[in-house]
Amino acid sequence: MIRDFKRRKFTLLIVLGTLLAADLAMTIFSVRAASTHVSPQHELATQTALLKLLRADVKRAHEIELAIPKTKQDCEVFENSLPPADTGYSVVSGELQDLSQKAGLQINSLSFHPKDATSHGIKEVSLDASIGGDYKSVVRFLNGLQHSKNHYVVDDLTLGNQSGGSGIGALMGVTVNLHMRSYFRALA
Repeated sequence: MIRDFKRRKFTLLIVLGTLLAADLAMTIFSVRAASTHVSPQHELATQTALLKLLRADVKRAHEIELAIPKTKQDCEVFENSLPPADTGYSVVSGELQDLSQKAGLQINSLSFHPKDATSHGIKEVSLDASIGGDYKSVVRFLNGLQHSKNHYVVDDLTLGNQSGGSGIGALMGVTVNLHMRSYFRALA
């Protein structure tokens, strides 16, 4: 992970340097092309503005460089907050069941679709769930997902009516089909 970090840092610095060099070359070319009828005061103002822009670019690159350790630490905290892949499925199933009970709705179906590859020690898993209940229950469930200690990304949700009986005064509810993703810490 440290080698990967150093490689990314080195690559980032090369890209930034290349962009700055290209920016400088284009500016010099533009100034020379337009300088045939330019007063010295105007040229000085242009060069001063260019210098100010270049200094701002260097300052931003330095700020990014200083933020890299904090970003790396944040990534490690995120990775450590993920459930391990060997118990992740039961953790997610249990949490979704708890959220549905607290919200007052029912999970009609739940299926997992793991991705084949892991990236940076993280395994992505797609989930398809069908939940049923009244509107407030669905909102409470989605709010519970949002505030969960586990990480869920809701990619798609579709609503459909579900009738709760027949005849006059039948209870109307909704069925929500969710397509979401969650993440597990890959085992070494």
